Amino acid sequence: MTKFIKFCLFILIILYNVPVARAQNIEKKLQLSLSTGSQNEDFHWSIAGNSNGQSPNVLSELKWKNVNGQEYKAAMQWNVWRRFSLFADYSRVSVTSGSVNDMDYQGDNRTAPTYTGNFSDNKGNTSSWSAGAGYIIFNNKLFSLVPYVGFGDNVQNFYLVDLTGQFPALNSNYFARWNGPFIKVTSSLKIWRGLKLMEDLTYNQVNYTAQGNWNLINEFQHPVSYRHVAKGYGINANARLAFSITNHIAINIGYGYYNWETGNGTDQLYLTSGQVDNTRLNGVYRKGHQVIGGVILSL
Repeated sequence: MTKFIKFCLFILIILYNVPVARAQNIEKKLQLSLSTGSQNEDFHWSIAGNSNGQSPNVLSELKWKNVNGQEYKAAMQWNVWRRFSLFADYSRVSVTSGSVNDMDYQGDNRTAPTYTGNFSDNKGNTSSWSAGAGYIIFNNKLFSLVPYVGFGDNVQNFYLVDLTGQFPALNSNYFARWNGPFIKVTSSLKIWRGLKLMEDLTYNQVNYTAQGNWNLINEFQHPVSYRHVAKGYGINANARLAFSITNHIAINIGYGYYNWETGNGTDQLYLTSGQVDNTRLNGVYRKGHQVIGGVILSL
């Protein structure tokens, strides 16, 4: 990824004095963006000892840290009619590395630990798609501003594996989904000649559902050992520098940050005896960032 960024910066330098044909508006009628890059994410959740959030208030906690992977993304923006615009995007990250910590406690506030385990996550994936409609408030030679409303779906498929060889059969996984409506604002600002700054900010209101399979615990059912349900929200912010090589092709590099979380929810544990234990899900938290680059094709 570092080589790709250096290459993009090199292109910007050598094209410093290249004349660029520019349309009347900073954003074209139809734009397709293709990009790739690196994503890093932290993710964790905990449950209490009972449905009232007691005995203790944190019974078990799972933390995934520095979950890294290669991201591929495609996005489309289309000024379909007059000032009305459509937007859609899709991204997928293939997980290549990450660490996982599993902690259980007997006392409140994470005291009197009864178990700790450190594992890895070297597989799995995350993906997302969103689509919406917007209204173009500004789109001139220097600046554009377009708010959107729509719906999005985000999926995480994380694993717990042991790379030390102590537990070679360990292959537990956690599958989570965040989906719901969003409000998104995109903008572009001309900096100099064919160079512009592109930004977007999105607020997501989501329903959270998840299921896990702890494959080495015989007392739990498989392939679904437990389920999580909660409500939450997510914020995404992205910024890119784009440089037009021709009237229809631009290269871009950018950075993105996201922070998602839920409130309290429910945890349902399924035992092989047929019993279902209900406890409180204390909350789910994910945050991460991306460094990405690619091309923008426009008409």
